[in-house]
Amino acid sequence: MNKTHLLKRGFTIVELMMVIGIMAVLATIVTTATTGAIRQARAHKTEAIISMIQVGLNTYYAQKGAWPGTFGSKVENGLNGNVNNDPDSYKLTDSEVDNVVGELVRESVKGGNPLLDVTGLFVCRAGSVNDKTVGMDFMDAVRGTKRHPDKILKVADMCFGYPDKETGRFRRLKIVYSIPSDSITVSK
Repeated sequence: MNKTHLLKRGFTIVELMMVIGIMAVLATIVTTATTGAIRQARAHKTEAIISMIQVGLNTYYAQKGAWPGTFGSKVENGLNGNVNNDPDSYKLTDSEVDNVVGELVRESVKGGNPLLDVTGLFVCRAGSVNDKTVGMDFMDAVRGTKRHPDKILKVADMCFGYPDKETGRFRRLKIVYSIPSDSITVSK
């Protein structure tokens, strides 16, 4: 074979660099679009979780005439406000939030009273909440995952929250009770 014929069959270094550069630009575009979509999905999931719990709590109160969990008996015994010296607002502690939402979940999964769709809840193991805690879907927590089929959580061992928009890490819900209006507000 002719030497010039062999050289014409390959790519030059410049052509290879251009192809690699184009691929890098396309990868950057795809990564940026995907990251934005993931953040947007997390934000929508957070809003859905908050709305779902808010509606579930109001439905529970309308059906039972009291708030769920130990917080309901606390309200009946009288509360003093604890939010920024506001005597009319009471912010539930993290354990009270978990107790209230846990009772709402238990009531929802037992026969015939679906107060909320538990499949959308975001949970983690109680006692493990910090800035690095990874949350999971409620159904994965109660069934286990393919990767960890033996790691099953009971509702009593769960913290309830929402996924952080940036990292997807577990964040705690905030629930504030208004004493004069006897109403609850769920937020992040």
